[in-house]
Amino acid sequence: MRLLLSAGLLWIAGPLAAAQPIHLVENGQSAYSICIARDASPSERRGAGELQRFLHEMSGARLPIVEDGPEARRKLVFVGNSGAAARRKLNAPAGALGAEGFVLKTAGDSVFIAGGRLRGTMYGVYTFLEKLGCRWFTGEVSRIPKLRTITVGPLDETQKPAFEYREPFITEAFDKDWAARNKMNGAHMRLDESTGGRVEYFPFVHTFYKMIPPEKHFQAHPEYFSLIDGKRRVERGQLCLTNPDVLRLSVEAVLEWIRQHPEATIYSVSQNDWDGWCECDKCRRVEREEGGAHSGPILRFVNALAAEVEKKHPGKLIDTLAYMYSEAPPLLTRPRSNVRIRLCPIGVCEAHPYEKCPYNAYFLKNLRAWSKITDRLYVWHYNTNFSNYLLPFPDFDELAADLPMYRRHGVVGLFLEGAYPPGGGGEMGELRAYVTARLLWDTAAGPEKAITEFLEAVYGPAAGPMQSLFDLLHRLVRMPPAGEGQHIWIRRSPHLSDAVISQAQELFRQAETAAGSEAVLERVRKARLSLDAVELLLAKRFAVKDGMYTPANLDGLQQRFRQFMSDLRRFGVTSITEGVSLEDDEREFAARIRPYRPLTLENASVSAVIVPELDGRIVRWIDKKSGKDALRPPDVVRNYPNLGGLAVFALPEAHTASSLEIQWEAAATRPGEVVLAGLARGLEFRRTVRLAGDSPGLRAETRVTNRTPAAVDLILAERVIPNPGGALDLDIAYRKPDGTAVAQTLFRPGDPPAGTAAYGGPDCPDGEWRLISRGAGITLRIRFPRDQVERCSLNWRARGEDRVTASVLSHLKRLEPGGSLVLETEYTVE
Repeated sequence: MRLLLSAGLLWIAGPLAAAQPIHLVENGQSAYSICIARDASPSERRGAGELQRFLHEMSGARLPIVEDGPEARRKLVFVGNSGAAARRKLNAPAGALGAEGFVLKTAGDSVFIAGGRLRGTMYGVYTFLEKLGCRWFTGEVSRIPKLRTITVGPLDETQKPAFEYREPFITEAFDKDWAARNKMNGAHMRLDESTGGRVEYFPFVHTFYKMIPPEKHFQAHPEYFSLIDGKRRVERGQLCLTNPDVLRLSVEAVLEWIRQHPEATIYSVSQNDWDGWCECDKCRRVEREEGGAHSGPILRFVNALAAEVEKKHPGKLIDTLAYMYSEAPPLLTRPRSNVRIRLCPIGVCEAHPYEKCPYNAYFLKNLRAWSKITDRLYVWHYNTNFSNYLLPFPDFDELAADLPMYRRHGVVGLFLEGAYPPGGGGEMGELRAYVTARLLWDTAAGPEKAITEFLEAVYGPAAGPMQSLFDLLHRLVRMPPAGEGQHIWIRRSPHLSDAVISQAQELFRQAETAAGSEAVLERVRKARLSLDAVELLLAKRFAVKDGMYTPANLDGLQQRFRQFMSDLRRFGVTSITEGVSLEDDEREFAARIRPYRPLTLENASVSAVIVPELDGRIVRWIDKKSGKDALRPPDVVRNYPNLGGLAVFALPEAHTASSLEIQWEAAATRPGEVVLAGLARGLEFRRTVRLAGDSPGLRAETRVTNRTPAAVDLILAERVIPNPGGALDLDIAYRKPDGTAVAQTLFRPGDPPAGTAAYGGPDCPDGEWRLISRGAGITLRIRFPRDQVERCSLNWRARGEDRVTASVLSHLKRLEPGGSLVLETEYTVE
């Protein structure tokens, strides 16, 4: 016997294979029956039925299905272990195959397909049919060859899946038949008992507040929740994981989940979907013991909970996340055997194989470290643009390299998050689902053949231009000389130049001309929605034109948008942005995409444009000598154009994502000065922005006065996004109040590509700090009265847009009726 082991699949081939081929069907007739055991599992019965169905569709021969017994004496295709198979000395070693492995074997005139009773035998049937040429590309498109005669060559092989958990989380992959036929077992697929069920989660993720609901516990027990900035908080917080009552209540909650949902195998005990870890003394002590890793308190807590669960339910598993702030593993604690870690590379570049992209070095470090302390590691992989599911996301080279890479590092389960809203329609969603399904079963399979087969089946005579379009988009990200070497992230797609857009338009024109049928033409037109989305975003860009801040061709843009939304609905698309409906998009477009009246400040050095209706935002700050804008123009995404620039916000406290909605309007304009007036919840705002003579500096003063009869807690926060000033080449320099000089490089290769930093108390800049762009040789100097400012902060992303937001925050002040708060700042580009 020969044992062949590839990176993704186990094959066994040897002398047991039949010497002569088996003629299963001859000229549309068959002497064979399909034999199953009397106690065949539901999925084995489905497998037998599917084998009967597709052999009939292929050849016209309908093989009867018989149960093990006296009637099972003729030529047989065995589906599953049975007495009749055993009498012919055919059996599958169930223990070695697990729930999903199988064997394919021919012996004498028999064909034997059997494996794990849960799903293995059924998967063996589909693999057998694949060997005969069958493919199931989408829920609507398959390839079932027409063969009046079906001959089976010698078989003797064993297969087991590359990963125990396989889920392309893409709407088009949820269909029960598609998922079963492509050997997927994900939690969100519509698999049922007939398909052997699925890997069942409850709840799926981000469950801290499901275990300890704040609305039930916070008022009486704030100590159950995160201590942040010296205060117990619920908004954007987590749990205090060193509190014994939190553990006790969480154990009770999970045991109740198990009682209510016994069908689940894995129960998620995982952090909320934001930062906000607990800063109490006990939690900080655990972090220090664990090498500074925020995952330390989480894993100790999860291990303790899992130990209690195991006492009553030894077969159940507990899942937790290594995500954002908890991605790095702890120094000392190791996951228990009934704990699954789901590592989430949310910050990586998805254009290139992780091992070849410098942006991804930090994640590979975490992956290697986790793989050393657990042999049951899961990964939550991302493969779409969540800001717009339709935008090009050419990640197939990355997927082909990194799914095998995951397996080499001991990953045993993969959740691949793509476009998942009802109706689907994400860019290349069906192709991505099909190709990843093939790789999740066998990482050594490679994507090239699967891509070619899919395009030929789905697009028929239009496959050529659609393949050219696929290649065109991937050349945007392939490294030189093969391509442009662009990077992509989960909220950032590659830039399409005018030349690339023109090429894509021509390829779609060719595909539509070649389609040959209405069905193919509709598939091409649906694929074209991706290019339509790109062109629509480009048309939304704002500029100052004829005294207004507006898109270049607003009437044409509005008409194009209406047609685009109509096309989306015609194809059943319900959402193109995570968590946002098409109706939401329409409301936002109507509210935001319109002309705004700007105000202009100008001197000999600079010209600044202020738009009162956009949060009083300074949207342009142009250096006349160079023509460069000191403010980074925002990406055209949701909430555009009310993004970026320089603006002031009123917050109820520093740790909040919510600011007051201030209605600003122009109160006065004078040479070199603009005064804005604003109202919000009975608070009166007055903001003055002025130029300093003919210098390039900007000065701002914001005053808020409480005109209500009650006291109000308030912070003023001024935020600027400089251009240039990306995290990739930015240094920060300032002096502390004690005179100590601070110099910091914001991002170094190998660092996580996003983060925040707060400089308060003794670390607060003493009235000035500088953001130094090394690449551009430009410094943004920010000055402020030291007694007005409690802290400065930075928020950065060295991925996608590569931007830094610098904030200056006033002290939190209780404004009595009639009381005021003032924040003054000065900005200079040098």
